[in-house]
Amino acid sequence: MKIEIYKAVDHPTIEDVEKLLIEKLGDKYEYKLKKEAGLAGKMMGGAGSDQITVIKNAYHRTVVGIERTSSSSAAVPKFTTINFSEATLAGWLGFLHNQVGFIGRIIIRLIYGSDSEVYDDVRNTIKDNMNIEVEVHEAGLGALFKKKKKEETVEA
Repeated sequence: MKIEIYKAVDHPTIEDVEKLLIEKLGDKYEYKLKKEAGLAGKMMGGAGSDQITVIKNAYHRTVVGIERTSSSSAAVPKFTTINFSEATLAGWLGFLHNQVGFIGRIIIRLIYGSDSEVYDDVRNTIKDNMNIEVEVHEAGLGALFKKKKKEETVEA
């Protein structure tokens, strides 16, 4: 399994991302901005990072989060990552989705459609219009069994 990490070179804020999405996608979707909660807020279920939710309907929505690393070492530079999450539903639909079972989930998916362009629209808009570096990392059991390439040294 491959994991993609999106590093934002220019260190944008969540307001910059919101402005870009509204400018490029317009009123095609609804946008909800959520700022990072403090420690007490996080314990009560608040946001762990700055994020914006792009909403097409109750079923199709994506969350874009901005996280900044804090490094105590000068050798490790600070960087900003942009995260995309598609695992969110409207509150009432999330409750219904958890209560109706397998057949009910299929019916909900049939009502709202199984695929939506909102995910690709948001991801491509951010990747194409911001200075983003994409790092790909191997993860999972497959990464344990891959052979590591040995570096050859040349003696002078």
